[in-house]
Amino acid sequence: MKKKSRFVVWLPCKPYVKQFLLHEFNDPDDDWSEIVNLSRDRELKSDFISMLDKNGRYDNRYRKLYRYSAMVPVEIGKDDFYRYGWTIANSEAVRFGVKIERRIKHILFLYLDTSVGMGVPLSEAIRRFQNQYGYTEDSWSYDTIRREYNRHAKHERMHVGSTIFDLIHAKIIGELVPHMRQFHMKEDL
Repeated sequence: MKKKSRFVVWLPCKPYVKQFLLHEFNDPDDDWSEIVNLSRDRELKSDFISMLDKNGRYDNRYRKLYRYSAMVPVEIGKDDFYRYGWTIANSEAVRFGVKIERRIKHILFLYLDTSVGMGVPLSEAIRRFQNQYGYTEDSWSYDTIRREYNRHAKHERMHVGSTIFDLIHAKIIGELVPHMRQFHMKEDL
């Protein structure tokens, strides 16, 4: 049986973006232990394909991608390879990276807000998030995640120390107690 050829484009990215892409879209085989296949996400795949170029144009805006220290192979189809191209400009790599970063941070904030709301300490919630998505201290450290959360979290939603149970309790007591007092006052007469 003839082995299938895989066409790839090397995408420069930040280490935590690489880890996310591998966690969500890794499609390994005998030759590739790490290769991203975006086929499961149509929007992301079509966005990536639209960034491809045959010429490898020179991009003055982003000459060196210092923050993009990791490289991840992204699989494209043979037709896409010949029709659209096999390179991605630095500005397009940055744009794609920002899109993935937004998705990761949305998941992070949702995960941490939910965990903290259920009464899990923030430090433990961050460790659980790291374990669930395979982030090591090298790819996305605890301190960096905590700073990101503290910088962008919506702290006005819940006060520090309160849980979802405290909010439910306050809502129930706040609604029922005034009615219960009124009920008990009528019985006493």
